[in-house]
Amino acid sequence: MQLWQEMEREGMEELIFCHDPHSGLKAIIAIHSTALGPALGGCRCWTYASEQDAVRDAMKLAKGMTYKNAISGLPYGGGKAVVWDVPFAQHAKRDDDHPSSQNGEHITKGQCGQSGVSAELDAGVRAETRAKAETGMGVNVGEDADLRTRAEAEARAELDARAGAETGAKAETRMGVNVGEDADLRTRTGTDVSKGQTEPGGLAGVVTARAQRFRALGRCLERLNGRFVTGLDLGTTASDMDQIRVETTYVTDTTGSLGAQDDFTAEMTAYGVYIGIVTSLRHQGVADLQGIPVAVQGLGKVGHALCRRLHAAGARLIVADVVPERVQRALVQFSGAIPADPAHIHAADCKVFAPCALGGVLTPATVEELRCSIVAGAANNQLSERQLVVGRMQARGILYAPDYVLNAGGIISTAYELKGAGPALIRQKVAGIAGTLGKVYAEAVHSAISTADAADQLAESILQSAHKNKK
Repeated sequence: MQLWQEMEREGMEELIFCHDPHSGLKAIIAIHSTALGPALGGCRCWTYASEQDAVRDAMKLAKGMTYKNAISGLPYGGGKAVVWDVPFAQHAKRDDDHPSSQNGEHITKGQCGQSGVSAELDAGVRAETRAKAETGMGVNVGEDADLRTRAEAEARAELDARAGAETGAKAETRMGVNVGEDADLRTRTGTDVSKGQTEPGGLAGVVTARAQRFRALGRCLERLNGRFVTGLDLGTTASDMDQIRVETTYVTDTTGSLGAQDDFTAEMTAYGVYIGIVTSLRHQGVADLQGIPVAVQGLGKVGHALCRRLHAAGARLIVADVVPERVQRALVQFSGAIPADPAHIHAADCKVFAPCALGGVLTPATVEELRCSIVAGAANNQLSERQLVVGRMQARGILYAPDYVLNAGGIISTAYELKGAGPALIRQKVAGIAGTLGKVYAEAVHSAISTADAADQLAESILQSAHKNKK
């Protein structure tokens, strides 16, 4: 991998490699641009096939955040943190196992200790992940390497997040007492065990290996002195953000914040996509969603929330996911919904195709199989072989709603929460995606270019103006 060439091609400002031998942290912080302000982007926890894949993903995601923040009118640049392969609670470590301590004692794998965290949790997560990955809506994913990879990735992310929440809850409970909510116990012991911190004379705080790694990441962020602010992303939880917050203030989506409360960020992302679908339909002369068939690929938090809004507006849903339980839940909750093969839902006979799972779904092959007139979904980086794919969609008369315009609801929510805004104002700002998308469509028509190129040009003009103002 020619690292400098890759950075130059993507226009990166900084690429920071974080390594903490004590915790085992391996992370990459990619800062694409700070022209508009500090870089803002999520912290992703993922297992990559190689270091090159991790670096490329970090850079690609950071660049996407730059364009997303710019076109959304936010005073932030783009960045991304990628934590490589952090297992949940394979073992727990005591705070006094930190290099600054004289005591090297630790709880080994398989021992529950005071934390209540056991190796069985990690083993159970892995077993359930494998089971879900091998079951895909009647598709033998064992014979389909590409689908199997997607299934494993999405199922693992879901299960990891659930395991993380369970791990955090167990780590905050000692002998049946929730010390995270018991101020009296904290006073008596001199310890805030909910954060795993120990003061002299207090109980020995217990911190999982995962928590140690996110604290180490927090120290890396602190050294950047505000150039990058991070929050939730794929594979991370509010508990992870809490651990980062122990070391730095340059983090959002911690416990109690809107971003971590009742899936508010996912709801706002789904709301933005819904607004984009309605705007796209109106661009084609369709007044509303009543009776309109919409195929939704991916029924995670965002996809499910989108289905709820579409169903309430009268749309006819076609749904698919590599996790059968998600599909079953949608069929129960949304009357009239029809299940589809997750590997072929893009070819469903529908008006709108909404990809809301992993990226890269629009390939030269799949774009020829589309039977929709609009592609508008929440997934990041939907375009594979971009110029060829957007050219074919344009030639076939398929309206493409650029992903980073549509799925900006989450980052808009985060940005305005950082300013102290409440839910009502945030929803109002997310609704502004309609106006942004309208500008993209108008620019595409005016300049006779694709909507993808139009979005890029609008974002780049904002960035160029910011660069000029800095000189």
